[in-house]
Amino acid sequence: MHKSGSEGHLPHIEQIPLLGVNKHEESFDSPYDRRSEVYKHLAYEYAKEHAQQQKQQPLWTVPNLLTFLRLVLVPVVMALWYAQHELAQLLVAVLFVTASVTDWLDGYIARKFEIATAFGAFLDPVADKIMVTTVLILLSVQPPPTISQTQMAVPVVVMCCREVTMSALREWAAAAGGAAHKAVKVNSFGKWKTALQMTSMSLLLFCKDGTGRVHDIFAAVHLTMQQVAFVSWLLLCVAAGLAAWSLAIYFANVWTHFVAPPQPQPEKKAT
Repeated sequence: MHKSGSEGHLPHIEQIPLLGVNKHEESFDSPYDRRSEVYKHLAYEYAKEHAQQQKQQPLWTVPNLLTFLRLVLVPVVMALWYAQHELAQLLVAVLFVTASVTDWLDGYIARKFEIATAFGAFLDPVADKIMVTTVLILLSVQPPPTISQTQMAVPVVVMCCREVTMSALREWAAAAGGAAHKAVKVNSFGKWKTALQMTSMSLLLFCKDGTGRVHDIFAAVHLTMQQVAFVSWLLLCVAAGLAAWSLAIYFANVWTHFVAPPQPQPEKKAT
């Protein structure tokens, strides 16, 4: 049988419906499908090729490049953190704010121009967690003045444990699929947690500046560096509380799937 019409399209062949069998139930491998074997083979190959073309997505889109930039900034932030230059700490704070902006910007561009990709959906949370976790650990090792290591360690441990648990929960929900997967969609508490976390961490990083320029900015609004550091630490503790609360909500949403997981359905054999 030969192809007709435009290149790559198959001729339309009407099927003769079988008694008691819906024509939509007939498929390439169905015993009820009585089209010629040649046509079935051509249609199968065409459908497979067309599906492969649809699955191919560009990797290096603008959102993905912004996400990759956050990963590149992680070793730069670490190098500057231990650098002896007077502007090093200020640059760390600026780079973290830049990374936070790109975290919002890449998602906005992907949605606005409909260029979201599967690779971007994977890479975005990975880059975000690597950057945030790195800076949290650095802050716990060398917190700003007036904030002790013990004080900083409490919210940092809560947030790191929450992220590890949440990643495992989302991985399980994705494997379970269905309602379990929908139950771990980002909720409003998670969004507020992220906003408070980024704000508090940015301020804490600026409070480590040793040049005096940030101190002058705070003084212009009648605030001392110590006051800003303490308020930023409180905001980080609130963010840690919201992180734990949102995790509890996620667990409550999926608890029924833990207690009574859906049983796999036996495969139907063709007759």
